[in-house]
Amino acid sequence: MNILFLIGVYPGFGGTEKITTVLANSFSKDGNNVHIVSFKQANLEVLDELDPTIQLHTLSYPVYSKDNIKLLRKIVIDNHIEFIINQWCLPFFTTLLCKKSCKGLDFCKIISVLHGVPDNSKKVIIAKDKIKKASNFISKNIARTRLNIYNLIIKYSIRYVYKNSDSYVLLSPSFIDSFKAYTSIKKTNKLYAIGNPITISINEDLEVYKQKKKQILYVGRLDNENKRVIRIIKAWEELYLKYPDWKLVLVGDGPDRKSLEEYVNTKQIKRVDFKGFVKEEPTSFYKDASILMLTSDLEGFGLVIVEGMNYGVIPIVYGSYSAVYDIITNQKDGFITHTPYSNKETINCLEKIINDESLRLKMSYNAIKKSQDFLLDSILDKWYKLFKNNI
Repeated sequence: MNILFLIGVYPGFGGTEKITTVLANSFSKDGNNVHIVSFKQANLEVLDELDPTIQLHTLSYPVYSKDNIKLLRKIVIDNHIEFIINQWCLPFFTTLLCKKSCKGLDFCKIISVLHGVPDNSKKVIIAKDKIKKASNFISKNIARTRLNIYNLIIKYSIRYVYKNSDSYVLLSPSFIDSFKAYTSIKKTNKLYAIGNPITISINEDLEVYKQKKKQILYVGRLDNENKRVIRIIKAWEELYLKYPDWKLVLVGDGPDRKSLEEYVNTKQIKRVDFKGFVKEEPTSFYKDASILMLTSDLEGFGLVIVEGMNYGVIPIVYGSYSAVYDIITNQKDGFITHTPYSNKETINCLEKIINDESLRLKMSYNAIKKSQDFLLDSILDKWYKLFKNNI
């Protein structure tokens, strides 16, 4: 088969870029001809991870332009591309580009992948926050209007993309109901649910759970608007005096790192280790940590949860999105806290694990076993079934 990935930025350090690399390499290894088309190339050193047989192509901004239509069409025809996997399908203009470029080319199918939840986005969360923080009637109404406009644009984009794609992929079966409710799309025969595979080196040591340190771990962007990392620090603030042999480790960087460090210093919270951005795989942190925390208001899949579980890290995750219930069996291989967010509930979950070593060992082992549902081979099987259904 001849497969083309369309993505905004590639190469890059983001989650969608990493997933693209892993899938592209796997398809290529299986004997398929693979191409990646992007509009911007950054972090070129990441190309070391890409199979050298995979061909890269660059388009330009603005996305929907005559030059891009002409160039993408040429790439599709010259390489007889059978499947375009659109990794940047929201907003709608990349799908418009694909549709125009493939006009009359019946051999090429468009597969759109939504790397997020159907009924929420970062802009929506920010707009909701502004409504809560509005100090008067006028500013509250302005914020509500902005929220309504965002929702209308997102709904229109999703509906357009779904209509003009041959298949539409969500990251979780649990997203299907919210997709239908949010978009009012009745015929959902083009919907597929394919989760993300583990993208780091697979742990093959089933005994790793016996070698854990007393560490609580966060891996990801230091961003309070979405990731709400401050919640993790405030939970630790309540516990650090009580458990002097435990520590909190935060791996990653982002716009709120400085303010988070200032909060820790001002409150004199001990044993908080900011590791910053780490280019290499975070496997060493997963091997050491006993607990992984994720308290985001918005996640598409939460790949760090699966990665951590593969190394026996027990996740405590705020249940703000339905896909987490596909990953974690609550109270068996991790904890899912209820909405709305409760600091008290998060602390209770932490203390259950911290105070009970036998429970910690049992849940850690269960986490390793559950993570095997998201190994690459299992995910690839679903992709090949999708391709077969579109031939």
